[in-house]
Amino acid sequence: MITMSSTSLWPTVKLPVAEDAAALLFSALWQRLGAHVCAAFLDSSDHARTPAPARSRYSVLAFSSAEGQSVVLSSAAFEWLEQNWPHEGVQAADGASSSAPFQLGWVGWIGYENQARFFAADRAVVVDHHLGTAEIQGAGEDKEWQDLVHSAAGALDSAPSAAPPVQLRGLTVRDSRMAYLAKIRAAQTEIRDGNSYEVCLTTAVSGRLRGSPWDAYWALRERNRAPFTQFLHFPEVQGHDAMAILSTSPERFASIAADGRIRSEPIKGTRPRGATAEADVAALRDLQSHPKDRAENVMIADLVRNDLSVHAEPGTLRTERLCAVESYPTVHQMVSTISATLEPHAKRSRALADAFPPGSMTGAPKTSTMNILAELETGPRGPYSGVAGWFSSTGACDLSVLIRTAVLRSTSSGEDADEWNFHLGLGGAVTADSDPDAEWEEVITKSRGVLNALGAEFP
Repeated sequence: MITMSSTSLWPTVKLPVAEDAAALLFSALWQRLGAHVCAAFLDSSDHARTPAPARSRYSVLAFSSAEGQSVVLSSAAFEWLEQNWPHEGVQAADGASSSAPFQLGWVGWIGYENQARFFAADRAVVVDHHLGTAEIQGAGEDKEWQDLVHSAAGALDSAPSAAPPVQLRGLTVRDSRMAYLAKIRAAQTEIRDGNSYEVCLTTAVSGRLRGSPWDAYWALRERNRAPFTQFLHFPEVQGHDAMAILSTSPERFASIAADGRIRSEPIKGTRPRGATAEADVAALRDLQSHPKDRAENVMIADLVRNDLSVHAEPGTLRTERLCAVESYPTVHQMVSTISATLEPHAKRSRALADAFPPGSMTGAPKTSTMNILAELETGPRGPYSGVAGWFSSTGACDLSVLIRTAVLRSTSSGEDADEWNFHLGLGGAVTADSDPDAEWEEVITKSRGVLNALGAEFP
């Protein structure tokens, strides 16, 4: 386990009053540190326009100070976390005056099949968008790091330059339209046979991306502002290819506060934004009132209530919102919020494991439905429909669901550093009364936020 010390008072620096100041600071710092270090930008890119400002208050810029501080796991991610992030019960205050939720810890992703990549963030900047400040965190008295952040912040240009274009090519979809429709009908047969209520079936688009992952991410966040946009970069290590996660997720899998309060915000139900104001209002109202979407959302909210209840203090489980609609640049989404207080001495990694994978990406009931999905889906999901985020040394964490997410892996040839294998997972919830053709159209709708931002169309 890598141990990271803290200080009672982290230094801060003032940032320019600009919507993209945090992104510009991350870019400047990563450029100075070099691509050989692990880096993550956990980016509340909608902070200037969100209807829920508390949720998008902070962005976290996290780095490893040297090579060799990352972990690659092919399975058993939560067992590893139990050993290396061994938090249980309410964490006593250590005198730190910081109000930032993240204090040096682990950053990374956990895939649907329980594989993972993490790195130890021993250098970080936590941006408070409400105050316009950046808190500099480092192991001990890292004066070099403090000076680097001050220098980079002082040199920021509040007007970002346009990102160089990237190119997607050779795009293919894993399932043809006819094959996917057949899988939907097979899922409905399982539902009619009583083996599931809802099956979250997925497919994927794959191809090659030419260009910088950071430039691709910048294009995505410009078109898809959301509370959990994330850029995670892992260099090649121990025979594992370099990779990057480019996520514009609006969905929180789970957050745990240092005092043990756990919250999940599952999303189920989607409509594309309308081309006119009238069409947009009509789409929103249709989502609000449509019985199928409400039924999907209520089923997943109930599943999440069950997941969180396993380690909840009796009487603390709450449904804070049910079937609320939130609007994003390309879609309207239906979201519910469930919270609880963890029992004293509950292992936090265990509480997360017992709620994983996200119910909004499996269906209900979870175990039997996952067995159905294993039969229907012809490829691993990987990071897609898993989770990503941070695990603080205080016992707090915040993890989003990896949807609206491009996964890039360096090409095996190594001949072109700007050529990446591209993977975009897509899917939707199948119920007994689903219209297969409409489900296929929903897959295409969900692809547009990522593909169109990168100059491509659904293949």
